[in-house]
Amino acid sequence: MNKMQRDISIEMQKQYGVDLTRPQCYLLSLISNEEPCKITSLAQKLGVRPSTISTMINRLVEDGYVSREYGHNDRRNVLVSITERGKEVLKRDVENYGKVLQQFIGSLETSELESFTRTFEKISCIHEMKA
Repeated sequence: MNKMQRDISIEMQKQYGVDLTRPQCYLLSLISNEEPCKITSLAQKLGVRPSTISTMINRLVEDGYVSREYGHNDRRNVLVSITERGKEVLKRDVENYGKVLQQFIGSLETSELESFTRTFEKISCIHEMKA
């Protein structure tokens, strides 16, 4: 799976000059779905320390993809939201990712694709039950 993700990332970079890494894209997607959201909440969802998320958020803020707002009573309470620029980049990235993924799995027979999909759905369900 890691090799396939790397290959897709390389292809995305070659074809579209992608600005975001896969983890940044995933984080931006989480923020987009739940904005505004707390750094601590994002860290919990990703199973990492808040300091790790803060580092990623710093880069996304510098690039203009997210905005950060501090709590009025407690500066440790940090909320992040996606910017218009972030929404545009995320939308374009999702579209391009779909195109590249199609190149990777487009040669599968229908039965192979169905089996592939069932397997990934099963893995996802098992993971959700453990979370």
